[in-house]
Amino acid sequence: MENNQKTAFAEQQRKIGKIMCILMGVSLSFFLSLIGLLSSGHFEIKAWILSFVLSTALSFLIGLCLPVRKTSLAVCASLGLKERTLPFHCMDSLISDIFYTPLITLLMVALAFMGAKRGIAEAVSHGASADSLPQIQFLPMFLHGLLISMIAGFVLIFVLQPLFLKILLRKNLKKSAD
Repeated sequence: MENNQKTAFAEQQRKIGKIMCILMGVSLSFFLSLIGLLSSGHFEIKAWILSFVLSTALSFLIGLCLPVRKTSLAVCASLGLKERTLPFHCMDSLISDIFYTPLITLLMVALAFMGAKRGIAEAVSHGASADSLPQIQFLPMFLHGLLISMIAGFVLIFVLQPLFLKILLRKNLKKSAD
């Protein structure tokens, strides 16, 4: 009987983990793609939707393929941080931010960079002088976006992760009681 309870508990934990992956992936992608486009000064709905969809797919891939939670728990344990404390939560949020945000930012900046390059090429093909158009470089664009996204990502993870977890645990506890 005890073995069945352990198996059921482990299954419930995996289910909560997968749902958390989905909730956090969608939330981070939504806000980071919005922040990225707004900070670029060239917000377009079509670009935001594309960025949101692609970064959501990338977030799911990261969440399902990379051991984010295991890494976070291992690092926190090695630092002697206790669960459900502020230092643990800060480190947990930072580790999740390090896993997700640079990859999402790289994708979003690459999309924006390619779009800008296409726009410049189109302007030149319509007769604009290449010297009169802005010269864009990928690295400064990426580093600027990464700085903004890392800060925003940390805050989002810090706030949303415990909120989503609380909702999921309450929902699962309610189901267990029924």
